Amino acid sequence: MKSLLLNQTLKIAYTNTLPYTKIDHNHQSGIEFELLKTLSDIFQFKMIFVDCKNDFGIKQSDGNWTGVIGKIFNHEADIGIGSIFVTYERTLATTFLYPHWIDSLTFGTAGSQKRVPLNIFFQPFTSTVWFCLFISLILFPILNLYHQHEQNNNYAFNLLWINLSLLLRQPYYPLRLQLNLSSKINLITWMLSLIILANIYSSYLCAQFAIQQHYVIDTCEKLADACDDNEIIPLLPKKSILYPLFKTNSSIRTIRSLSRKLRGITDHNEGARLVVNPIIQKERYALISSYDQIKFSQFRFKPESIYLPPASSKSTFFSIITGFPVRLPKDYIKHFEIWIMRISSFGLMKFWKNQITRSMRQSFFEKKNVEQQFDSSMETDQVDQEFNLNHFDRLTYLFLFGILLSIIIFINEFIVYRFKISIKLQ
Repeated sequence: MKSLLLNQTLKIAYTNTLPYTKIDHNHQSGIEFELLKTLSDIFQFKMIFVDCKNDFGIKQSDGNWTGVIGKIFNHEADIGIGSIFVTYERTLATTFLYPHWIDSLTFGTAGSQKRVPLNIFFQPFTSTVWFCLFISLILFPILNLYHQHEQNNNYAFNLLWINLSLLLRQPYYPLRLQLNLSSKINLITWMLSLIILANIYSSYLCAQFAIQQHYVIDTCEKLADACDDNEIIPLLPKKSILYPLFKTNSSIRTIRSLSRKLRGITDHNEGARLVVNPIIQKERYALISSYDQIKFSQFRFKPESIYLPPASSKSTFFSIITGFPVRLPKDYIKHFEIWIMRISSFGLMKFWKNQITRSMRQSFFEKKNVEQQFDSSMETDQVDQEFNLNHFDRLTYLFLFGILLSIIIFINEFIVYRFKISIKLQ
C-alpha cells in the first residue's frame, strides 16, 4: 500500500473550523489536520490544500453539491476535512471513512444576564401563604362589625386598619385605648404571626438583593421558550447541512420553535461575534453549533462573554458524527480506516485536542496580560470605573415599591377620612 501512494499528491478540500482545522500560509493545526498528517507519514503521500471558503457542502436543486462535498462529488479533490458531518444524504453522494470524532449539537449565548424578576416581592411566600394572609385581612372587617364601640368622640374602632398597620410595622396610637378580650386575643395572635412572617419576608428579600441573580438559557427547552417569546434569535451558518434541517417544519417542538426565528449567517466566527457584540444592543443571539466549536470560540473572546451550557441531554439537540469524505479506491479506504481506528483507540485524537486547547489558553492569557498592563499604565481611578450607580438597580426597585405602597396607604387614608366626614355631616 505504501508503494501505491508513495510520492503521490492528494488534493485536500478543507474549511477552517477549530478545533478540527486551521490552515493558512504560515501555520497548519487542528485535530483533523494532525490525523491527516499522520496518515500522510504512514502512506508517504503529499498534500495540496484547496480552501472551500467555509462551505461544507449543500445539495442543490439540480442534484449537484457545493463546498467540500462538491469537490469530492465532482472529482476535484481526494479527501475533505474541516468538521464534515456524516449524514444519510451525504453518504449517498460520496464515501466516508471510519468516523473519527463524535460531538454534540448545542448552543451558545451571551454571558449570563443580571435580571431582577418582577415578582421578587411575592417570592418569599408560597401561594398558599399569600392566600391565607389575604383571607385573614378580609375577615378583619367582618370581625370589626362585632367589635365596634364608641370612645373619644364617637371614634369607630377599626380592627382592619390596626392589623394592617401592624403588618406594615407602622405605629397605631389608638392601641392605647381599652380593648375588649376578644380584640386583645385577635391582636396578640396576629402580632405573634407577624413576628414570624416579617422576619422570613425581610430575610428573604435581603438575601435576594445582596446576591445577584443571573438568568441563563441552559436547556433546549428554555431556548425554544425564549424564541417563542421573541427574546432571542438563533443563528446558524447558511452553508451548513443543518440549516435546511432547522428550516423544515419539524415534529420536534424545540427545532420547530427555533425555525420561526432562525437567521442565517456566513460562518461560525460571524455568529460568535454577534453573540458577544450584537449589532443592535436590544437583540440577543444564540449560536447553534457543535460543543467543541463553541468551546474554542470562548478562547477567541473572553470565556465569560459566551455562555456554553453544561453538556447534557437537555442542552443537546442531537449527536454529531464527523468523518472524512473521500474519493479513493476501495483498497485505499480499507487501509485508511484501519489506521484511523488505531489512532483513535490510542487516544491521539484527544491528545491533539488537548494540545490545541493549551495553545489557545496560552494565547488568551498572553493577550489578557497585555491588556492588563495597558490598563494599569492608564492614569485612571480603577475603583471609580468599576463601581457606579448601576449597582443600585435592585435598591431602586425596592424604593419604587415603597413609594407605590405609600401612595396606596395615602389614598386609603384619604378615602376613610372623607367617608367619616360624610357620616358626621349626615
